[in-house]
Amino acid sequence: MGLLDQRRAVVTGAGDIGMVIARRLAEHGARVEVWDVSEPALAAARTGGLGARAVDVSDRGQVERAAARAWDEHGPVTTLVNTAAVARFGSVAEIDPDRWQETIDVNLTGVFLVCRAFAPLMASAGGGSIVNISSIGGLRGEPDFSGYCASKFGVIGLTQSLAREVGPAGVRVNAVCPGAVSSEMNTDTMARDARRLGASVGEIEDQIIARTALRRLVQPGDVADAVVFLASDLASCITAESLSVTGGVF
Repeated sequence: MGLLDQRRAVVTGAGDIGMVIARRLAEHGARVEVWDVSEPALAAARTGGLGARAVDVSDRGQVERAAARAWDEHGPVTTLVNTAAVARFGSVAEIDPDRWQETIDVNLTGVFLVCRAFAPLMASAGGGSIVNISSIGGLRGEPDFSGYCASKFGVIGLTQSLAREVGPAGVRVNAVCPGAVSSEMNTDTMARDARRLGASVGEIEDQIIARTALRRLVQPGDVADAVVFLASDLASCITAESLSVTGGVF
């Protein structure tokens, strides 16, 4: 018996972390549908036996139509995981306002729109679990990440508010806050820092690892395991929380 047998899950974002989360949910018995705007990513999901749907989470109409179809075609969605995100670099003084807005639109408004579409349905069906992927950047600001950090701080606030709104209907809402994950996005970030500081990517990675208690980067599977826990009945009395998965950053 898996922890998520008979559960129906939707995962937004088919990047490194999102795909591992989707596969881990499936390994624990859930039927999973992945949402993304990238057709190659969706094709990879289908090849791996997952459902896949082209959805831009920042588009209200697309989200509402996709949520209704997922519910009608496959039955009640009991697990929702919001991982879709972008990272745009730049200080407050330098970042282009359009890139700032894109970050907010995907990372925060996208989470809001997807939660808005599914939370009432979950509540009417008697319960469910929503897990929003925030970041260590949602717990403390970092230079040149103003838009990203603002969006991820917002995800935590949204998570806490929504948890209190839908808790009486049996819907739990939590956030996971990963640290530096071994992922394409993190590699891009380290490459940018390396150029800025005149260092190698390896040196930047070593510096990050040295600031963790476990002396390693977070792996996508570490984040996925936290999501499985929060989605399962093992976390039946946990809501409105933000679980850090950082390897003990200090």
